[in-house]
Amino acid sequence: MKRELIDKIQTIGFIPLLFLIGLFTNIFNYGHLFAYGCIGLILFKKQFLKKAIDRNFLLLTFFSVTYGMFYALNPWKGFQFVIIYASAPPVLYLWGKYISTVFKESMFVFFTAVILTLIYSFPAMVSVVLNILEGGFGQLDRNLPMFWGGEPINATAMGAFFVFNMCIPALLFSAYKVIPKYLIIVLGAIFVISLLCVLRIGSRTQLAIFILSLIISLVVAIPKRSFKENSVTFTVFAILLGVVATQVSLDLDSDILATFASRMEDDGAADIASGGGRTKLWVKSIDYMFEKPLGWDLQEFGYSHNLWLDALRVGGFIPFVILILYSLRFINLIYNIFFSKKIDMSFQILCLTYTLGFFSLFMVEPGIDGTFTLFILFCLFVGLVRHHYITTNNGNVLNANNHQSIN
Repeated sequence: MKRELIDKIQTIGFIPLLFLIGLFTNIFNYGHLFAYGCIGLILFKKQFLKKAIDRNFLLLTFFSVTYGMFYALNPWKGFQFVIIYASAPPVLYLWGKYISTVFKESMFVFFTAVILTLIYSFPAMVSVVLNILEGGFGQLDRNLPMFWGGEPINATAMGAFFVFNMCIPALLFSAYKVIPKYLIIVLGAIFVISLLCVLRIGSRTQLAIFILSLIISLVVAIPKRSFKENSVTFTVFAILLGVVATQVSLDLDSDILATFASRMEDDGAADIASGGGRTKLWVKSIDYMFEKPLGWDLQEFGYSHNLWLDALRVGGFIPFVILILYSLRFINLIYNIFFSKKIDMSFQILCLTYTLGFFSLFMVEPGIDGTFTLFILFCLFVGLVRHHYITTNNGNVLNANNHQSIN
């Protein structure tokens, strides 16, 4: 197994992997430079590219190019992002497909998705943990800088990095039989640390995703397991709940819940009902769709805090419609994966919970020019799961062994 894994990593190439890691960690905010490398390195996979172009790629390319062209009219983040916006999403989709051609087996693809999302969360996890070690949980300022310095990042954006870590219990429940024991311990520790980080920044969204993803996993897995397996599962859950109830203080006056409690006290119910004030921005964006169908400036009222509406803001009606079509195709893909009898249950649950995570953030987070790393991670994920679904159902696997690695 280890030898096979090393061979697959060598097939992809260590340099491409380093560039992907640099891109998703966005280290020192230089992620866009690693994006250039990822764009160039995919061109070396010539045999793969001959077979990799599909409708999803063409649709995503059409969206990215039109979005990049409209962004070029008002490049408030800099002209260097014109090329990035126009080319990185379809290229990362191809990287997802390519990785899936190499890691063909279901569990390899499963672990690849988990590792990529852990890499995505790593800088935020380190930053929040260092803040906790420095000042504890009693601090009420939710906006924190990354550990390398710079301007503080608002708590909503910081919390977004932990969304997939909140799905770890659901994934462990679905795949505990095939995950090595030491990895279960590591992933469990990462989840606990991430949960503490989420409590520190008071992210209600991440707590909701944790609960919903676990419910999804239980609903999907329980009917497919034996009575004995389910009995063991509920016994373990009961023990864990007992430990938490007796050993962890859930009093809102405790330090560990200080930030979360302060949010609930500040008109928490009304804030939740209005989506943190986002519903007004969504309504205003829809009004602007008819008043300004070619888009409008960020200075009008800031971000729309919705992936699709922010695409409308930057690029107008055309990229808005294309992105909706792309999203609908992805939802249809997840539907097919869920009802496929050939797809492993743990992979189905991963797709369902990660889709919950992505779309929960896309509904409330700034658009591509605000959370670009998250969007291209989504594009890679789409390529990864789509190719795995097609090859599993049709057996039409691209021959990854003939691809030349870049070392």
